[in-house]
Amino acid sequence: MIKGLLLCALFLLIGGCSSEAALNFFAPVPQPKKVADGEGEQLVFDAKADILFVVDDSGSMNTHQTNLAANISQFTSVLTQTSLLEYRIGVITTDSEGGFSTGTCCGKLVGETRVVTPKTPSSNSVLQENLMVGTSGSGREAPFEALNLAFAPETLADWNSNFLRSSAALIVIFITDAEDQSQTIMATDVLNRMLALKRNDRRKVLGYGAIIPSSVTFGCDRDDAGRAPKRLEEFLDLVPNGVTGGGRGGNVVSLCAPDFGKRLAEFALDIVDQVGSTIYLTRFPQVKTIRVTYGDLVLPEDSRKGWSYNPSKNAIQLGTDIDWANQPIGSKIRVFYEEARG
Repeated sequence: MIKGLLLCALFLLIGGCSSEAALNFFAPVPQPKKVADGEGEQLVFDAKADILFVVDDSGSMNTHQTNLAANISQFTSVLTQTSLLEYRIGVITTDSEGGFSTGTCCGKLVGETRVVTPKTPSSNSVLQENLMVGTSGSGREAPFEALNLAFAPETLADWNSNFLRSSAALIVIFITDAEDQSQTIMATDVLNRMLALKRNDRRKVLGYGAIIPSSVTFGCDRDDAGRAPKRLEEFLDLVPNGVTGGGRGGNVVSLCAPDFGKRLAEFALDIVDQVGSTIYLTRFPQVKTIRVTYGDLVLPEDSRKGWSYNPSKNAIQLGTDIDWANQPIGSKIRVFYEEARG
């Protein structure tokens, strides 16, 4: 079994193992890290997200890139003000062929500062610059191919080495006015590649798209080909936060939406909710014994200003109104509880 797992994981990374076979080999969903034993359990909540923007750099994208850069602070401000989420943000382009005058192609992170974090000096300005990838890229937009190249072992070991963390959620956000034109890679291939990188933990894979949905038939011009983004929509439906994937959906916005900035902020809120606010427990608790602390502060059992227990998920849900600035930077959330006895 172990040998089969290792071989299939290797073959998946190089494209030689079917998605169905791969998912049968992967280990069970990993549990939160247990840091202390005794009469009860203690969990340290260490929420991390690696967010990859895949930005169309073809000739029709100048206005859309400008709009994205102008509104990106609404996205990042949600991440920094509403949670303790440790995020990394990278940008690649949809060009899988030849590069362009001001950056790189083929799944390589763009920018002088390739990975933006909350600690990056002038982080919003740096991210804005990275998102303005230019319009000299290939007219054959191939975001699936670009992702495949970005996640290739040799790229992760070299150019993109500071981006992906094993313990972090992996989040992809497409920004394009075109359909994916990848020649051999399908939506299911991309999804399974991401799941493989996260050891099949579906809680750690999310996808979003700022595209021109099939439902938009006028008022927002697609690229020269004019094709509806059926392949991208399939992926965005199948990811764990998509409707078919078992999530709530709401992970697609039109590039021409008049409230584009607000919708970007909603993407960030969803990321916070799914990655930065839910603490999965390793065992079923005696609910009355649960204690949640933030730094040296004891959080109340309050669905907004503290925490609540979700029995269907066996998880602690953190409230939306916790004052994260109340404690020093680097403070952690800890959960203490005693196991329920059968």
